[in-house]
Amino acid sequence: MDKLALLIPFFLLIAMSEWWFTRKSQPGRFTKENTLLNICIGAIDRIASLATFSLFLFVLQLTYDKFRLWTPEITWYHWILAYIAADFVSYWYHRFSHRIALLWCGHVTHHSSDHFNLTNGFRTSPFQGLYRIPFWIILAVLGFSPAVLLTTFIISGLYDFFLHTENFPKVRWLEWVLVTPSLHKVHHGKNEVYIDKNYGSTFVIWDRMFGTFQDETVPVSYGILSPDYRDGDPVDAIVHHYRYVWTLMSRAVSWKSKLKVLVMPPDWIPEDMKDAEGLSIEHLCEPDRKKHLYAAVLYAASAIGIIALLICESQVSLLQFSLYAGFFLTAMIAATRIFNHRASLRLRRNELLRNLFFAGVFSGTFFVPGAGHGHLLYGIALSLIFAAWSFNLKEPVTVSVD
Repeated sequence: MDKLALLIPFFLLIAMSEWWFTRKSQPGRFTKENTLLNICIGAIDRIASLATFSLFLFVLQLTYDKFRLWTPEITWYHWILAYIAADFVSYWYHRFSHRIALLWCGHVTHHSSDHFNLTNGFRTSPFQGLYRIPFWIILAVLGFSPAVLLTTFIISGLYDFFLHTENFPKVRWLEWVLVTPSLHKVHHGKNEVYIDKNYGSTFVIWDRMFGTFQDETVPVSYGILSPDYRDGDPVDAIVHHYRYVWTLMSRAVSWKSKLKVLVMPPDWIPEDMKDAEGLSIEHLCEPDRKKHLYAAVLYAASAIGIIALLICESQVSLLQFSLYAGFFLTAMIAATRIFNHRASLRLRRNELLRNLFFAGVFSGTFFVPGAGHGHLLYGIALSLIFAAWSFNLKEPVTVSVD
């Protein structure tokens, strides 16, 4: 059983509590579309992190065993030093992630929301975990054991989650030492005065020391400056800047310019780039009431399924886990696109094919020895139920977005 997965309903409850207490006094703080999108991105990251976390543990343990400079005694002040050291490395990882295009590709997902609430804490790209590994192994070289570091990362992650709220009063004396929600709001702002400020995770002293501190002085406008990005599709939120970088590289003439695209700041444009092509018109599906109902049930079933799958991870085979993860994640992505008016014009056909595909895969796997027939029956039943439902969806109404 994944004990950390048991905390997922707890964090969802806290986020929904924030929505409940602000729904009347601050009605624009949450939107249904943005909240479901953030949770969906979090689900993708959580499933993907099972693989990236295993890689991270392997590299961290290997580095500690083979390359650590010394082996300090584990005392109370060793834990404090570990947390301070991890926060210092986190500051530089975070700063590089804003100033190096390839790292920004993995971090932009966290910034592309135009709302700021606790569900932003779920909104993390699965690639970000990979990019952190070269930074975290520095701590293992310095003699901090994987057990100490993992505990430190969990505590730091919890603190970071609660920074994503506007419901915490500004405490100026505290902001001389710690990052507060007010200071982290600044970091998420796209106002010119707020760009590339307040990188700290727990301690704000690094920002004050290295010239990146900025107090909250004007109302914060959230999101990113990219004019071509429109929030609403979980896959697009994760990969859109990779596509942008690929476009720049493909249009740059020299290999030097192509490689510089990866390491220069995200807003850097090659001087020898070919003329950009015009943007195409995006044809989307305007969902009706029946599609919203289908999406609501699909999303709820997927969310419950993913949480149950993560909690019971050790009790199912890798094959079963992979099948259910694929089914639930693609279902949640489809439902999120419907709610955010980002579903394809071929919604009915796509959903029917997706559900029938998984029904066929679950059925085919049923005959694999040791596949766990009882567990697979749930997948067959769910996919067939949603296939029948999607078959009855009406053809969508066309909406064009420039």
